[in-house]
Amino acid sequence: MVVERKIAAEENKTRHDYGRDAFIDKIWQWKDESGGTITRQMRRLGNSVDWERERFTMDEGLSNAVKEVFVRLYKEDLIYRGKRLVNWDPKLRTAISDLEVENRESKGSMWHLRYPLADGAKTAEGKDYLVVATTRPETVLGDTGVAVNPEDPRYKDLIGKEIILPLVGRRIRIVGDEHRRYGERHRLRENHPGARLQRL
Repeated sequence: MVVERKIAAEENKTRHDYGRDAFIDKIWQWKDESGGTITRQMRRLGNSVDWERERFTMDEGLSNAVKEVFVRLYKEDLIYRGKRLVNWDPKLRTAISDLEVENRESKGSMWHLRYPLADGAKTAEGKDYLVVATTRPETVLGDTGVAVNPEDPRYKDLIGKEIILPLVGRRIRIVGDEHRRYGERHRLRENHPGARLQRL
């Protein structure tokens, strides 16, 4: 990532512009330029290691050892490809670690959307729609349900019924979720694929 960001900032290029071998050459060039700085910092911090056995991630022997162990672990089903949302850098077109994400607070908007109830259903207050609040209106098209707290008297009789997804007219189910808080400020929650993965 460091090298990708460096060439993006300095040359307005990506690793794809270089190809694999040329990009690896760039990594080695960066290592030669900054590797000494990293080692000096570690020494100043008082790291007590065998400096004669220092290794770099891309060292051929180390790189081959990592690949071999990875393949062995995979064949023994000790590692596997899981389903998890990743942080994606759209400019560099690569996944990045949580540590590389810069979280910024920004003022956003809370959108209140009316979802019509299907089949003539009504709320306890006599309304033929539910109001769902979201900060992410772009996810509405992917909604697969709306969760309500089964103890909330306003909505508990709607569990199992359906609402009509705005814009596309698709029916989605109203489900009970005891983890949904209720009260004046906590009402309904939209459900869409990946929402639970984000909280893992």
